[in-house]
Amino acid sequence: MDVVLELQTLRQELIREIDEKIEQTIKKLQDGYQEPPRREYTGTKIYESIYPLNAGTGIYKGKRPTGVIFPGERRVESPTWKRVMEEILKDCCKDVGKRQGLMDLRGKVLGRNRVLVGSETGKMRSPIKIEEALYVETHYDAETLLRILTTRILDEVDYDYSDIKIAVRAE
Repeated sequence: MDVVLELQTLRQELIREIDEKIEQTIKKLQDGYQEPPRREYTGTKIYESIYPLNAGTGIYKGKRPTGVIFPGERRVESPTWKRVMEEILKDCCKDVGKRQGLMDLRGKVLGRNRVLVGSETGKMRSPIKIEEALYVETHYDAETLLRILTTRILDEVDYDYSDIKIAVRAE
């Protein structure tokens, strides 16, 4: 059975990785290291594939996200597409000019029946709060949600998302 062999190989890799981390921690403790070890982004996990956000939204159809990787390899774990959208928009809001651009979009970016970016939840079906008086509708499938995020929101505020990557569960 190929599946059983793959699972056994995965188990061996995970055990080896855990053993290495434990040995590193023991060595640090023996050398007088006082701070607890921090988990940092170490690259792609075995069960992930990484795609750039600007590669086109069709590649995300039917996939589950695991994280957003911002420039500088800063990673934010994001198990849902709503959370991916939230993290990217919160990063966009860190720039004062982009934040103002998002605020100016409130009530102007419309779907067929609902406002997509608004100052209140109003008639939104599944809103997420980005910050005070800034909400975004997220009741869409992954492909549509990412298309709205990139072309209808981020492009409008001139936010450069070319270096942002999305980690998805490889299936």
